[in-house]
Amino acid sequence: MNCCYKLIGMACALCLSLGCGQSDDGRYDLSGQVTIDGKPVPMGEVILEPDSTAGNQGPSSMAQISDGYYELPGEQGIVGGNYNVTILAFDGVPFGESLSGKALLREPYVEKVDFPKEDSTHDFAITRGN
Repeated sequence: MNCCYKLIGMACALCLSLGCGQSDDGRYDLSGQVTIDGKPVPMGEVILEPDSTAGNQGPSSMAQISDGYYELPGEQGIVGGNYNVTILAFDGVPFGESLSGKALLREPYVEKVDFPKEDSTHDFAITRGN
Protein backbone atom coordinates (compact mmCIF):
# COMPACT_ATOMS: atom_id res chain seq x y z
CA MET A 1 0.00 0.00 0.00
CA ASN A 2 2.92 2.38 0.56
CA CYS A 3 3.62 1.94 -3.17
CA CYS A 4 0.21 3.50 -3.93
CA TYR A 5 1.00 6.48 -1.68
CA LYS A 6 4.40 6.93 -3.34
CA LEU A 7 2.91 6.83 -6.85
CA ILE A 8 0.20 9.37 -6.01
CA GLY A 9 2.72 11.70 -4.37
CA MET A 10 5.17 11.41 -7.26
CA ALA A 11 2.44 12.04 -9.85
CA CYS A 12 1.24 15.15 -8.02
CA ALA A 13 4.77 16.46 -7.56
CA LEU A 14 5.44 15.97 -11.28
CA CYS A 15 2.20 17.70 -12.22
CA LEU A 16 2.97 20.66 -9.96
CA SER A 17 6.54 20.96 -11.22
CA LEU A 18 5.38 20.98 -14.84
CA GLY A 19 2.97 23.82 -14.13
CA CYS A 20 -0.40 22.11 -14.49
CA GLY A 21 -3.40 24.43 -14.17
CA GLN A 22 -3.59 28.19 -14.33
CA SER A 23 -1.16 30.90 -13.27
CA ASP A 24 -0.86 32.06 -9.69
CA ASP A 25 -3.38 34.90 -10.26
CA GLY A 26 -6.42 34.69 -8.01
CA ARG A 27 -5.09 32.07 -5.60
CA TYR A 28 -5.93 32.12 -1.92
CA ASP A 29 -4.16 30.99 1.25
CA LEU A 30 -5.39 27.73 2.74
CA SER A 31 -4.36 26.16 6.01
CA GLY A 32 -5.69 23.84 8.65
CA GLN A 33 -5.24 20.82 10.82
CA VAL A 34 -5.36 17.14 9.90
CA THR A 35 -6.26 14.63 12.59
CA ILE A 36 -7.03 10.93 12.71
CA ASP A 37 -9.26 9.90 15.60
CA GLY A 38 -8.53 13.25 17.25
CA LYS A 39 -4.72 12.93 17.07
CA PRO A 40 -2.55 15.14 14.82
CA VAL A 41 -1.14 13.41 11.74
CA PRO A 42 2.66 13.47 12.20
CA MET A 43 3.56 13.59 8.51
CA GLY A 44 1.80 13.44 5.17
CA GLU A 45 0.35 15.33 2.23
CA VAL A 46 -2.85 17.17 1.37
CA ILE A 47 -3.38 16.97 -2.40
CA LEU A 48 -5.98 19.30 -3.92
CA GLU A 49 -7.26 18.60 -7.43
CA PRO A 50 -9.87 20.93 -8.96
CA ASP A 51 -13.16 19.13 -9.63
CA SER A 52 -13.62 19.74 -13.36
CA THR A 53 -16.99 17.93 -13.28
CA ALA A 54 -18.19 20.79 -11.04
CA GLY A 55 -16.71 23.44 -13.35
CA ASN A 56 -13.48 24.13 -11.45
CA GLN A 57 -10.63 24.57 -13.93
CA GLY A 58 -8.22 25.96 -11.32
CA PRO A 59 -4.71 24.74 -10.52
CA SER A 60 -3.77 21.68 -8.51
CA SER A 61 -1.97 22.18 -5.21
CA MET A 62 -0.19 20.10 -2.62
CA ALA A 63 0.77 20.83 0.99
CA GLN A 64 2.95 18.88 3.39
CA ILE A 65 1.45 17.87 6.73
CA SER A 66 3.76 18.39 9.68
CA ASP A 67 2.63 17.70 13.25
CA GLY A 68 -1.01 17.82 12.17
CA TYR A 69 -0.80 21.14 10.33
CA TYR A 70 -0.71 22.09 6.64
CA GLU A 71 -0.41 25.45 4.92
CA LEU A 72 -0.59 26.73 1.34
CA PRO A 73 0.42 30.36 0.82
CA GLY A 74 -1.42 32.32 -1.90
CA GLU A 75 1.18 31.74 -4.63
CA GLN A 76 0.69 27.96 -4.19
CA GLY A 77 -2.89 28.08 -2.92
CA ILE A 78 -6.30 27.45 -4.35
CA VAL A 79 -8.74 29.49 -6.46
CA GLY A 80 -11.76 28.36 -4.46
CA GLY A 81 -14.60 26.21 -5.69
CA ASN A 82 -14.95 22.44 -5.72
CA TYR A 83 -11.88 20.29 -5.15
CA ASN A 84 -11.20 16.61 -4.71
CA VAL A 85 -8.90 16.39 -1.69
CA THR A 86 -6.69 13.36 -1.07
CA ILE A 87 -4.83 12.95 2.21
CA LEU A 88 -1.85 10.66 2.68
CA ALA A 89 -0.98 10.14 6.36
CA PHE A 90 2.18 8.59 7.85
CA ASP A 91 3.57 8.04 11.34
CA GLY A 92 6.76 9.97 10.55
CA VAL A 93 9.09 7.23 11.83
CA PRO A 94 11.49 6.28 8.98
CA PHE A 95 11.99 2.60 8.27
CA GLY A 96 13.54 0.74 5.35
CA GLU A 97 13.24 2.90 2.23
CA SER A 98 10.37 4.98 3.59
CA LEU A 99 11.42 8.32 5.09
CA SER A 100 7.78 9.11 5.92
CA GLY A 101 7.23 5.97 7.96
CA LYS A 102 4.25 3.66 7.95
CA ALA A 103 0.89 4.60 6.47
CA LEU A 104 -1.71 5.42 9.11
CA LEU A 105 -4.63 4.60 6.80
CA ARG A 106 -5.27 1.51 4.68
CA GLU A 107 -6.23 3.71 1.72
CA PRO A 108 -5.74 7.41 0.99
CA TYR A 109 -8.49 9.53 2.53
CA VAL A 110 -10.60 11.32 -0.11
CA GLU A 111 -13.10 14.13 0.41
CA LYS A 112 -14.88 16.62 -1.86
CA VAL A 113 -14.68 20.19 -0.56
CA ASP A 114 -16.22 23.43 -1.85
CA PHE A 115 -13.69 26.07 -0.76
CA PRO A 116 -14.59 29.77 -0.56
CA LYS A 117 -12.97 32.27 -2.92
CA GLU A 118 -10.97 33.89 -0.12
CA ASP A 119 -8.18 33.04 2.32
CA SER A 120 -9.52 30.25 4.50
CA THR A 121 -8.93 27.50 7.02
CA HIS A 122 -10.21 23.97 6.56
CA ASP A 123 -9.62 21.16 9.05
CA PHE A 124 -9.80 17.48 8.15
CA ALA A 125 -10.94 15.27 11.04
CA ILE A 126 -10.55 11.70 9.82
CA THR A 127 -12.06 8.84 11.81
CA ARG A 128 -11.18 5.21 11.40
CA GLY A 129 -13.80 2.53 11.81
CA ASN A 130 -13.11 -0.03 14.54
